[in-house]
Amino acid sequence: MPHYKLTYFNLYGRGETARILFHLAGVPYDDVRIEMEEWAGKRSDTRWGFLPELEVDGKKVAQSKAINLYLAKQFGFGGKDEWETARIVEFLLAFDDIGPMLYNVYVEQDPAKKAELTELTIDRGLKPLYNRFEKSLEENGNGYFVGNQLTVADIYMYVALTGFDEIAPSVLSEFEKLVAFVKRIEDEPKVKEWIEKRPKCPFSFMSKK
Repeated sequence: MPHYKLTYFNLYGRGETARILFHLAGVPYDDVRIEMEEWAGKRSDTRWGFLPELEVDGKKVAQSKAINLYLAKQFGFGGKDEWETARIVEFLLAFDDIGPMLYNVYVEQDPAKKAELTELTIDRGLKPLYNRFEKSLEENGNGYFVGNQLTVADIYMYVALTGFDEIAPSVLSEFEKLVAFVKRIEDEPKVKEWIEKRPKCPFSFMSKK
């Protein structure tokens, strides 16, 4: 078996999907968690200057979507065929288009302006996106986002939805189908086991601000 090492901050965020995949597969790995005060001294050692980063027998791959898809393929959560894999990638990229809006909220220092940007991001970013997610669940018709069994798309969406609920409380509760989806994934025995045992930490740096 390869030796795996996953390096990320002591957050859920972009590292948690990979951690859940490791637990689902029952595959051991080094779960390296970097504190922010350590980051400046370690950044130059990474491939792209960002985390997470995965090492497989000493070889590195970065970018969370690449890591998640690689592990999903290795562990049987990457879709049954190329079409399902393509649909999975759709969901792995689903939040990217509102990334700039989220970043603007994060860096804004003025409290009034931050509140205004937050509302804008919720109304023009998160809510329209969540409507599309619910439509996707309806179209697939079985409680999963892709295919007829658990894939990395579901794990990623679970992590993202619960994470953004931490950053923007009460938005998720407006979407009954997404709430039911989150509950379904949380009730998956191995996912539930991981949630109960994992180190407790915030979802992202936005959660701390």
